[in-house]
Amino acid sequence: MRVIILGCGTATGVPIIGCNCSTCTSNNPKNKRTRTSVFVQTHKKNILIDTSTDLRFQALSHDIRRIDAVLYTHSHADHTHGIDELRTYNFVNKMVIPCYGNPQTVSTIKMNFRYIFDGSYAAGGKPQLEITSVTDEFDFHGIRITPIEIHHADWQIFGYRIGKMAYLTDCSGIPEKSVKKLRGLDLLIIDALRYTPHSAHFSVDQAVERTRIIEPRLAVLTHMGHELEYDELSRVLPEGMMPAYDGMEFELDEA
Repeated sequence: MRVIILGCGTATGVPIIGCNCSTCTSNNPKNKRTRTSVFVQTHKKNILIDTSTDLRFQALSHDIRRIDAVLYTHSHADHTHGIDELRTYNFVNKMVIPCYGNPQTVSTIKMNFRYIFDGSYAAGGKPQLEITSVTDEFDFHGIRITPIEIHHADWQIFGYRIGKMAYLTDCSGIPEKSVKKLRGLDLLIIDALRYTPHSAHFSVDQAVERTRIIEPRLAVLTHMGHELEYDELSRVLPEGMMPAYDGMEFELDEA
């Protein structure tokens, strides 16, 4: 299994427009963060988690020529507003792309991007997608995909487990029943917005605490804001944890 962190930044991206802080003006490329998304290649299938605002740039940067499925965590703009870029994959791969999410996410995506799903003709084309609500583990061409219910403030959204990798972005709480689904991970990618608390995201300390409970072999922090400078954060994290950076890759055993 190949895992690429396409983007690891919060909704504004880093640098933030107009900001002169030390992270936003840093020359370290690991402080340049596009909006959060992950690419998973396993069993000869390419799975994208969320269509971030920066999807076109991310796909070109990593030469992603095919998307076989999209998993949506939730319907916020930074996780969905690259959806129209899927149209190019329809043209190139000559296929309809299946997409999955929980019922609330699917309903909101259909409403927010009504032009895609209303059956009307669009000159120039529009994405050809089949979007399906899921509530439990499902099989995609022999790949077992496990939705993980997590809290995002007062929302119930999805993280996902594929094999021994799990992805929990935009997370402010993990129910006990979900913790049980996260045992035995080689790689946990987990939300950590900043050092100070936030109502809808883990802080660094909260991410460290939850990681100690889940006990993955490696944990990587994502959805990071400009308060988090890569080198400084790397120095304070415990062994077995590290910040993400755009383009970070992992090779894992296939399940």
